[in-house]
Amino acid sequence: MESLAHVADAHPVVEVLEWINPHSGSRLVSNFARAHILISLFDGDPEKWLQFILRDGSDDERTNDVPFLQEVRRRAAEDPAYLPRLREAIHAVSALLD
Repeated sequence: MESLAHVADAHPVVEVLEWINPHSGSRLVSNFARAHILISLFDGDPEKWLQFILRDGSDDERTNDVPFLQEVRRRAAEDPAYLPRLREAIHAVSALLD
């Protein structure tokens, strides 16, 4: 799989669908979506996503996504295998749904 590290400073092109509110569902659904975004768009690097939010994020992203990313950073600091396991889990679920 190609690393997306070269995209870290680029401004990503994203399709925005206004009618979807990722925060209106269950916490489980919201956090799964966030984990998928972290792995697929930010290559599993919470710092890249935090920097994106700080630079270009909405108030909603700062309120809802930043705490998730802070928790991911905390868990990764305590357990170096956390992010690789999260990546593996996201890929496994995605493969089941593909």
